[in-house]
Amino acid sequence: MRTDDLQSKHGRRHFLRFLTGGLTLALPGWALARNGLWMPDEELPITPTQIEGPFYPQPSIDQQLFNDTDLVQRAAGHEFAKGEQIIVNGVVKNRKGQPLPGSVVEIWQACATGRYHHPRDENNPALLDNNFQFWGRAITGEDGSYSFKSIIPGMYTGRTARHIHFRIDSPGLKRLTTQCYFSDFGEDNARDGLYRSLQPNERKLVTVELDSAEAAKLNTDAATQGQTIEQDRTPRSGKFDIVLG
Repeated sequence: MRTDDLQSKHGRRHFLRFLTGGLTLALPGWALARNGLWMPDEELPITPTQIEGPFYPQPSIDQQLFNDTDLVQRAAGHEFAKGEQIIVNGVVKNRKGQPLPGSVVEIWQACATGRYHHPRDENNPALLDNNFQFWGRAITGEDGSYSFKSIIPGMYTGRTARHIHFRIDSPGLKRLTTQCYFSDFGEDNARDGLYRSLQPNERKLVTVELDSAEAAKLNTDAATQGQTIEQDRTPRSGKFDIVLG
């Protein structure tokens, strides 16, 4: 083979390597990891496991649609639940940072008064908010994302931390049951037995920081006065990424 042909082939090969390398750098980390083009130096820590508790809403949640993720309004045109509306969203991923599409994410929680819609909580003297849905289900998208619209839960006897229960099932992986907390209530969290049982680095993994302090004040004032949150008020949102092992 002629020398100039070899040089030409070498040049094309070098150019293609440079081109594909440039495209690789332009892709997000999770996309590179999913395609085997890049691996993180360290695996992500698994989201801490927390107890399921006595109020998992079976069999009611089995009748819930997988796309009904709005807990603040049980049906279109229905009254809104009392309390401060929030949006909790995030990505379900594995320890390599790869998203896990098709994962089933379930949540359940107390209403703003601190009561669960469950037979085991019938002796709770708090009023039951029949406008609140209390639980929801979602299936993660191709990017592993999920989103729920809910309210900040009330406190009840035995717990000082406001929390939302999560249960995640992903094909081929062990089920994860956990709870998320809110950084707004640091003092209450610090007095909660289950929250205190976590290591400091684990607490960070399950603590959600909600945005927009101004919106928070408006919503909290309305909730304190026992009002229903208006539909056009923008809820605060917080990110809760979940890592399965």
